[in-house]
Amino acid sequence: MVRGPRLKDSVEVVSLKPCTITIVQEDYTEEQAVAHIRRLLDIVACATSFGASSSSPKPAGRTGSKEPNSKDSGSNDVEPGPDNNGSAEITTTKPKGAAEKKISCSGTGGSHPHGDKPAKSSEIAEPAEKGDVAAAMMYPPPSLGQFYDFFSFANLTPPIQYIRRSTRPFLEDKTDDDLFQIDVRVCSGKPTTVVASLKGFYPAGKRILLSHSLVGLLQQISRIFDAAYKALMKAFTEHNKFGNLPYGFRANTWVVPPVIADNPSMFPPFPVEDENWGGNGGGQGRDGKHDYRPWAKEFSILAAMPCKTAEERQIRDRKAFLLHSLFVDVSVFKAVGAIKHLIDNYQWSPNGVTGSSSHEERVGDLLIRLTKDVPDASTKQDGKNDGSLVLGMSQEEIARRNLFKGITADESATVHDTSTLGVVVVRHCGYMAVVKVAAEVNWDGNTIPQDINIEDQPDGGANALNVNSLRMLLHKSSTPQSTGAVLRLHYADVEDLNSASSLVKEVLGKSLLKLQEEGTKHKQSIRWELGACWVQHLQNQASGKSDPKQTEEAKLEPAVKGLGKHGGLLKEIKRKSDTQSSKTEQG
Repeated sequence: MVRGPRLKDSVEVVSLKPCTITIVQEDYTEEQAVAHIRRLLDIVACATSFGASSSSPKPAGRTGSKEPNSKDSGSNDVEPGPDNNGSAEITTTKPKGAAEKKISCSGTGGSHPHGDKPAKSSEIAEPAEKGDVAAAMMYPPPSLGQFYDFFSFANLTPPIQYIRRSTRPFLEDKTDDDLFQIDVRVCSGKPTTVVASLKGFYPAGKRILLSHSLVGLLQQISRIFDAAYKALMKAFTEHNKFGNLPYGFRANTWVVPPVIADNPSMFPPFPVEDENWGGNGGGQGRDGKHDYRPWAKEFSILAAMPCKTAEERQIRDRKAFLLHSLFVDVSVFKAVGAIKHLIDNYQWSPNGVTGSSSHEERVGDLLIRLTKDVPDASTKQDGKNDGSLVLGMSQEEIARRNLFKGITADESATVHDTSTLGVVVVRHCGYMAVVKVAAEVNWDGNTIPQDINIEDQPDGGANALNVNSLRMLLHKSSTPQSTGAVLRLHYADVEDLNSASSLVKEVLGKSLLKLQEEGTKHKQSIRWELGACWVQHLQNQASGKSDPKQTEEAKLEPAVKGLGKHGGLLKEIKRKSDTQSSKTEQG
């Protein structure tokens, strides 16, 4: 793992001493050269892709910024290099230890170049405590339109206007070392043709200027690019001097970049998702090598892994997290592919289904069942992972099952429940696809292994905060050639919208009448988490323990004056110090 001509990315250099490490710039492959260009475009995207639309306020200069609530991208501290490749409604059950990432609008504290101004104190609802007022002044309530402000450096000159594949012939005879040509246009000036080769990049016809990185080459041949690129690096440092360069911007599920407002028909992808530069919508399983993975055996092994100690559970939960994340991505690809295949080949009619109302297929251990949505809003399909439709049980049996699971739950409840952990429900294009892992496992008399081999997260865990980062763009870009084409496209959208609105009104009207005619239905249902909380509550009562939250609220917290903007009250300082002191006394 350590010795040899090349180290693994997961090895920490500190653990290798005493030793001698030689850093060698390896030759590019075509795939690595494309990834290098994609990484550079990803870095400069802050100055090109997140700018405001023409209707947005004018830039006022970036004077300060706050950490957003969440981002759609991870971070990595690598510069472009040959080894640094840029990397429908889904219902799943997360294994224990898998952190869920919720997308929320990121607000900013302070003025930003292309967002709304921070809310005034008179516009903020008066909180009950003075501490809340100070907190609101330090961090105004975010608005949806400010999501991309945290990433935007549109007030700076973009170092690069575009990079395109070049169709021009080579000025010199193409050698075996030359891979392809690109046309690069920096912030000002004419396009420059650059040759990507095994050893690096050089201007067409000037091999003497060969540079291993594209940035180094552009800095040599253009002072304007050099100044713009250094200004962008300086802005990154001032924005967050302890942070790394952004890595892997991906489309947000709910918010499009502001520039889309000028021309919705144009939907340029982010560099990491641009297929022209080897990008994709993220996720694992695109190459199909996991299609016939023994999912049933691996989930069975996962449930049988040792879990008596905290260390054993930590190892088991990490394996469960990685395996389940891979399972979700593969299931989504297979479900969407099955739906598209069914629509294209079988051509189900809009008023009903040709032949059967459902369709089933199997890929390895994965069972995929497709069901067409019913145009009736008065009925609701139970499409939950532990619902009656997925498990094939009645509501009463589901209630008893969840109650028993809850009162017997422990740290391994989620992993041991393979029947719900191995299920993914995808809603897409008017269909619901249920992907399940086959329940039967045949070990042929052999003992169940105690461990499974699962690959670690790709790209060094760049999506560690956004693990199921799979994106499928539903909006298809179009390039109208004239104003007339734009108008025709606009009128077509209006007609589609009107027809869709009338259809929704008709379906809702009929469904409301049907609901009024039906009597009230009482269903027995319980979530297993409620059973677990109930048992915990009874145990606390029996042992005489009180609610820790009520105990904390009863304490009077002293006001600690902080050093933040507007002198905000930092309540957490005293609370953390008390907690640490109590832990020290117990130790």
